[in-house]
Amino acid sequence: AEPEEPKQKNDEDAWYTVGIVKGTTFTVQNYISDPNVDLSNLSLDNLPELGGLPTTPLEHGTAYKFRIAAINSCGRGEYSEESAFKTCLPGFPGAPSAIKISKSPEGAHLSWEPPQVAAEGIFEYSVYLAVRSNTQPKEAAKSQLAFVRVYCGKANTCVVPVASLSSAHVDSSTKPAIIFRIAARNEKGYGPATQVRWLQDTKSTGVKRAGEGRLPGASPSKQPKQLLH
Repeated sequence: AEPEEPKQKNDEDAWYTVGIVKGTTFTVQNYISDPNVDLSNLSLDNLPELGGLPTTPLEHGTAYKFRIAAINSCGRGEYSEESAFKTCLPGFPGAPSAIKISKSPEGAHLSWEPPQVAAEGIFEYSVYLAVRSNTQPKEAAKSQLAFVRVYCGKANTCVVPVASLSSAHVDSSTKPAIIFRIAARNEKGYGPATQVRWLQDTKSTGVKRAGEGRLPGASPSKQPKQLLH
């Protein structure tokens, strides 16, 4: 029998290294082209030099998934949850950042910072909430989530009322969380949305913390189905 040809690895299954960063913020513009960079024995005393490796720039209007891990003298810790972001097209606003969510008697209070890219001329924000659907299985895939707009206005803050939260889909793929998406609009149109998970205390309706996905390890996805334009 003829030997089987090795299966081609899907690009969407490969993770590419963005970089090793000191600090808690970083602007991703490209990633190392080779997905097989050896990062297995990382520690503060053994950090590789990545500056001379070839890189690939991020593409406009493309969705990427990111994850990040911390490094100390003992080595690298576990990676964070994956977070998806979509790069904007030239002239369109970027995604809002620094999202904060807190519980109030009226519902969920959200605030955010304007996007850093094409922030001039933003006249509208939209906030979307993932809601339950009778046609979806209990544990629906993220790509199948249904979103409804719960806020539209110029202010970069809003309150999502309790009535809206009562129909929210609680994602239990990791820790139970309600999912919001926030996008900005200028004269060109809406830019990509920032997706944030509002972690829920299973013993009450309170919140433990709100997490906003970011940074270093990127995996390009060419078919962003649910990310907003």
